[in-house]
Amino acid sequence: MTNGRRWLMAGAVLLCTSVFSASAAPVPATPAPPSPVKNDPGKTDSSKTRPHRKTVQERLVEAEKALALAGNDKDARKLADQAETLRNRSLTGAVRMLLTDSQEALGKHDFQAAEDDLTSAITIQPDQPILRRYRAAIRSAAGDNNGAISDLGVVIQADPGDATAWGMLAEAERDRHEPDAALRAYKQMMLLDPHAPDADKQLKILQKEKDGQED
Repeated sequence: MTNGRRWLMAGAVLLCTSVFSASAAPVPATPAPPSPVKNDPGKTDSSKTRPHRKTVQERLVEAEKALALAGNDKDARKLADQAETLRNRSLTGAVRMLLTDSQEALGKHDFQAAEDDLTSAITIQPDQPILRRYRAAIRSAAGDNNGAISDLGVVIQADPGDATAWGMLAEAERDRHEPDAALRAYKQMMLLDPHAPDADKQLKILQKEKDGQED
């Protein structure tokens, strides 16, 4: 198995464990009602001063931007893991069960069953692009590059900062013998994750394949 193929198959690993859930803050004892205060000019409305709580999508965008600017491999991998956790943050329990089933089928090389489980998961939560990326990885592993590229197009449109999706797109285009498209996708992946493992080596391979086709 080439480095490129190992890199692709890494994207096929489905998240089957629980992703962090918000910890419930302890509920304080109910205090005695305060004495009524009338027309206190120093009294402010707490709802107006409460800081904005960032959404999962906002936090994901921040993590993706930080990944593109990471100064070293260690920070980059930490940020990449953080972004991946956020992408899986909103998956429901039913969908997670389907991911587990898909992973088990994949371990038995039953690609059709693995894909069917992902298709069911997408039906439940069509607004979660990470699910299409998982299905794209399975389709690529099964040799269905066209199906994988179709899924990845949806992923990239919804989450253009997903470096793994761009890398998988490069590999799928390479398998379709489209070196120019593969190189473009890989260069975009490198912009989003400059410290991706073996990125420079893979870039040279794709560049050589593109140059060879032009001769």
